Amino acid sequence: MIRKGYLLSLLLVFMLACGNIPSSAPSPTLPVQEIVDPSELPNSALVDVYDPARNPAEDLKQAIALAQKENKRIILELGGDWCIWCKYMDDFYAAHTDILQYRAENYVLVKVNVSDENMNEEFLSQYPPAGGYPHIYILDGDGTFLHSQDTVELEDGKDSYVPEVFMTFLQKWAPPAK
Repeated sequence: MIRKGYLLSLLLVFMLACGNIPSSAPSPTLPVQEIVDPSELPNSALVDVYDPARNPAEDLKQAIALAQKENKRIILELGGDWCIWCKYMDDFYAAHTDILQYRAENYVLVKVNVSDENMNEEFLSQYPPAGGYPHIYILDGDGTFLHSQDTVELEDGKDSYVPEVFMTFLQKWAPPAK
C-alpha cells in the first residue's frame, strides 16, 4: 500500500516538472532595459490583458520606449475582465482586422486593470477621471497625455462599436506622418 504523503510528493514533483502549479505571485514585468522587439508584439499590444498584478507605470515606460522607436502613439485602455464592453472591444478588433491593423501601425496598446483587486489609483491619478469602462487615454510617443475618450461615443448601442466612428477616432489621434 502506498502512503498518502508519498503520493502527494509524487504529484508535487510531477506538477513542478510540467509547470502546472498555480501561482499567486504577480506577473513579471519586463525590465525597461529589455524592450520587446516590435515584431514580437501581437497587434502592437505591449499588454493585451487586464492583469491586476501588473505595474502600469513600468508598462508605460516600456511603451514609451517602443512608441518612440516606432513613431507611434500609446493607447492606455482601462478596464477589466469583469467588463462586458471590454470584451466587446476585443471582439470588435478581431472582427475588424483593418481597424486592428491600423491600430498596430500607429499605436502601442497597454491595457490597465481597474478592478476590486487593483484599481491602479496612484497611476491613474495623473489622468482625467474615467466615467466608465472601457476608457481610452491617448498619449504621445513620449508619454504626454493628449486625449481622454469615453468609449460610449464609439458604441453602436447594442453590443459592439461603430467601425467608421472607431476608425475616425484612431485616425484623428494617430501620430503625424514623418
